[in-house]
Amino acid sequence: MAKGSSTYNDFASLLQQLDQKQIAPVYLLHGEEYHFLEILLNKIESVVLDESTSSFNHHLFYGKETSVNDIINVCRRFPMMAERQLVVYKEAQYCTTPDHIVAYLENPAPTSVLVWYHPGKTLPMNRKPGTSFKKSATIFTADPIAESEILRVINTYVTEQGYDIEPKPLQLLVENSGAKFSVIVKELDKVFSNIEKGSKIREEHIEKYVGINKEYNIFALQKALAQKQKAKTIEMLNYFTANIKNNPVVMMNGALFNYFRKVAIMQSMSRSTEKEIMSAIGIPFFAIGEFRQAAANYSGKKIVKVIEAINDCDLKIKGIKENTGDDAGIFEETILKILSL
Repeated sequence: MAKGSSTYNDFASLLQQLDQKQIAPVYLLHGEEYHFLEILLNKIESVVLDESTSSFNHHLFYGKETSVNDIINVCRRFPMMAERQLVVYKEAQYCTTPDHIVAYLENPAPTSVLVWYHPGKTLPMNRKPGTSFKKSATIFTADPIAESEILRVINTYVTEQGYDIEPKPLQLLVENSGAKFSVIVKELDKVFSNIEKGSKIREEHIEKYVGINKEYNIFALQKALAQKQKAKTIEMLNYFTANIKNNPVVMMNGALFNYFRKVAIMQSMSRSTEKEIMSAIGIPFFAIGEFRQAAANYSGKKIVKVIEAINDCDLKIKGIKENTGDDAGIFEETILKILSL
């Protein structure tokens, strides 16, 4: 498993428990990384339910539509012709009376498995019903994978699926997705379905099956800015603004923020080794030279101005600050401002 990632390690551990038929009476699945939550829910369903009786013993409810008391009533019933029944409460974040589940958590039915499925924000664990879940449930918190760990986790994920991946396409996927694990997995699934197991994923696979242009992408734009290649940057900017539907400004601007934030962190680690820097900001070895160049080209107050320009762009395209409504124009202005520093 991917060392250093508590979310991924906890995920793998819970999958292993389920494989060994270690089934809890109550599960709380919550957090932002939907990919983990969906896989765990599917796994629980496959382990708890028998195919021949699943139509009788699989009960699915939604937080907007079903009261907690109704959920409890179903949980207290006996399964039909099976050892257990499964009760899944999806979109539990919309439940208006979550405290009502506390009494059930104190004495859950041994023949029912309740999954409280709460995607998005985590359920507060310092007040009810969170405190009761902590005492009585198996809890999985799908926290976002830290940027410093995302390359390692994705590499491990690819290996576990039976593939290999080169460093550059891996970095390209991470940068293009805003370092969101669930987004990267969806993109990788497109590649997996089109190449043979055991293959090595290369840049051309990412371009062909994910749709990220090998030459014109956020990864290459960042490199051009880092090296202050004005002509190349403008050429790429023209491509992005002409293809704005495939390159949303919010995503590109967010990726630039993450990039230059890493540059700023690197500048603060002048006495650190390359290995320490790579670990702290989550970059592969081949990128260290580029980041050093960016750190040199945007030293001192320049890096502060870069981040200010990117933040200003973010506020404008989100409508928080007054703007012209031309997102592409706002982004272009931001890039040119960075180039001028």
